[in-house]
Amino acid sequence: MAAYCRVSTDNEEQLLSYENQVRYYTEYINNSPLYTMAGIYADEGISATNTKKRENFNRMIKDCRDGKIDMIITKSISRFARNTLDCLNFVRELKELGVGVIFEKEAINTLDAKGEVLLTILSSLAQDESRSISENSTWGIRRRFENGQFKMSTKRFLGYDTDENGKLVINREQAKIVERIYDEYLSGKTVDHIKRLLEREEVKNWNGTTKWHAKTIQSMLQNEKYKGDAILQKSYTVDFLTKKRVKNEGHIQQYHIEENHEAIIDPLIWEAVQLEYDRRSNYIEEHGTNSYSHNPERNFFAGKVVCGTCNQAFTRKGWKSKNSYRKVWQCQERYKVKGVQGCTNRHIDETILIDAFILSW
Repeated sequence: MAAYCRVSTDNEEQLLSYENQVRYYTEYINNSPLYTMAGIYADEGISATNTKKRENFNRMIKDCRDGKIDMIITKSISRFARNTLDCLNFVRELKELGVGVIFEKEAINTLDAKGEVLLTILSSLAQDESRSISENSTWGIRRRFENGQFKMSTKRFLGYDTDENGKLVINREQAKIVERIYDEYLSGKTVDHIKRLLEREEVKNWNGTTKWHAKTIQSMLQNEKYKGDAILQKSYTVDFLTKKRVKNEGHIQQYHIEENHEAIIDPLIWEAVQLEYDRRSNYIEEHGTNSYSHNPERNFFAGKVVCGTCNQAFTRKGWKSKNSYRKVWQCQERYKVKGVQGCTNRHIDETILIDAFILSW
């Protein structure tokens, strides 16, 4: 016989309950003449609404499949699973393996004839209880948001730490990195180029490594917290069983708190970055390109040359012949399909573009 124990939070009172469960079942099995100990499986501080995240529960099920266990005892259905589907699926699988489950509180042995009927009813009630707990928790969180009561995590948040009251305070060393990212973006660099610069210089990110991701940098550039504001409830849980969260695009109320904490980025600079981001996005959409680079240090005409025939972007190409190599700009629609001419506009040498630019001054 094996025992399964679980508590859903890691506060002191619950952990004491957890320790008591482990002690109780160890003594129960060892003192029973009917059973020999197959193990105590315990998950600490993990919710039961979905069994995927419970390591020891899953290890116990594997041991049942491997023939190491023929009976499981647990405190109640809610300790085993509050998800009706999970509970019934596991109980039925275990029953086919010849493994029974004893739920002490409900006095159910799944190997009895009446066991599964009672289990179906009681599991449904347990799932309703879990739904109610989830809804009450969500209600409480939203009421606190309405009253401006919240705490922010800085676990994956470069530039800030939290004080003893949970308030954001600037981390001066990290703030320099944030300021640089904003400056580099406004100077014309893409997030990919900024990523390469930071990695080349071995600048550490929020987790202490020197590996950066373009999406992380883009998220930083759009994070209102850097200008001192806070938007609460950017995402929300759509399923209390799977805990699946989705982006809040107006489905439920958001809470925007202005001047919530000290800003790293001046609000005017932050707004300028948003306008620049929109401008680049609109350029990509308008001119049908997904390779828009606006980095003047490497490619000073990038994003500035537009076809007068079809309004698509010109892109830079290197043309190599037997005795020469030259850089030209060509409409991206001219040979979009290899070997098939599209746009009729001709290419232009980069030297001509440079001369024309100088003359325009």
